[in-house]
Amino acid sequence: MLTILLVMSAVTATGTVVADTVPDTLVAKPSFMKKILSYVAGDLNAPDEKATTGLSVIGGPHYDSMAKFGVGVVANYGYRLRNCHSPLPPSNLSVKADVTTAKFWSVEAQNNMIMAADKYRINSLLKVEYMPLYFWGIGFPHGKDDANKNRMKQFRVEFNTNFLIRLKQGLYVGPYLHWEYNRADSIANPELLDGHGLHQRNYGVGFTVDYDTRDFITGPTRGMYLHLSQVFFPRFLWNRNNGFTRTDLRFSIYKKAWRGAIIAADVRALFNYGTPSWATMALWGDSNNMRGYYHGRYRDKHMMNATIELRQHLWRWLGMVAWVGGGSVFHDKHSFHFLPNCGLGLRWAFRKHVNIRFDYGFGRNGESAFIFGINEAF
Repeated sequence: MLTILLVMSAVTATGTVVADTVPDTLVAKPSFMKKILSYVAGDLNAPDEKATTGLSVIGGPHYDSMAKFGVGVVANYGYRLRNCHSPLPPSNLSVKADVTTAKFWSVEAQNNMIMAADKYRINSLLKVEYMPLYFWGIGFPHGKDDANKNRMKQFRVEFNTNFLIRLKQGLYVGPYLHWEYNRADSIANPELLDGHGLHQRNYGVGFTVDYDTRDFITGPTRGMYLHLSQVFFPRFLWNRNNGFTRTDLRFSIYKKAWRGAIIAADVRALFNYGTPSWATMALWGDSNNMRGYYHGRYRDKHMMNATIELRQHLWRWLGMVAWVGGGSVFHDKHSFHFLPNCGLGLRWAFRKHVNIRFDYGFGRNGESAFIFGINEAF
């Protein structure tokens, strides 16, 4: 595994650098690397109100087992709207773009906006990606059989957003909208799609309930997060022959252990009722959940899993994590097959409470993958 991280730019909230007033004849100008290290160290020691806002951009080459060698750029913008000063967590916009030698490319933008002294929140995600990947079919038996491994080119666009209203401290409720487009090309064995079409459009409406006491959204150190979304994809809403409903549950909790250590636990469940397509079923493994598995190798109507992670600060801006977990994808109670997961990772805090992460995860039968991303996995 080869990863080289290059800092492209690091811009503070003001976008200015204060020059040293000592004459150049007495003090040598710091090198570029010293300026970067000074920026990071100063940012980590700054008060939360200042350090958690502003724009930072970072990028460089990377490698992972699915997409091969590539170049990725991630940008993070922390901001505060009027009447949303500390101790409220800041709003956050993160953007990630990636292109690889395997002709994989993706652009993702996620925005968590806190408004009106945290009376309202808007959470949105937009993702566009083209993935030359492998497809094993639907269900655990297909996924574990290497003979089902087929090449498939998938183009995917996803957009979802919710508008949350605070009912009481930490409790938010609001409407949810979801739109997704998937197109599969060049699949060798289309019978593995179980009769579903190559092109899938899905329109969903529903509601979200959140209970959130985390101190920071991007890198929590304490608190809990409970999420429930109920989304309906009825046939009359342009979902053709794939009408279904989806229940998405998540519970995360964060506790400080010894000095510099945080114990984080995450439990997730996804249930689809009706006739979800090959593209909208529960997919096992991604950059935030069950890290180490090939994304989508195991897919079925339902999914349940749990992860516990130790996050340990090491020195200045460096940290590490270790996690263990597992669960299953299944279509009924008789098709539950345990899929274990564990891994290790490094963290680099290029802004306070915002980490660049390098994770290497392991799964069933020696399957493994490298993940490069921004913010904590959960």
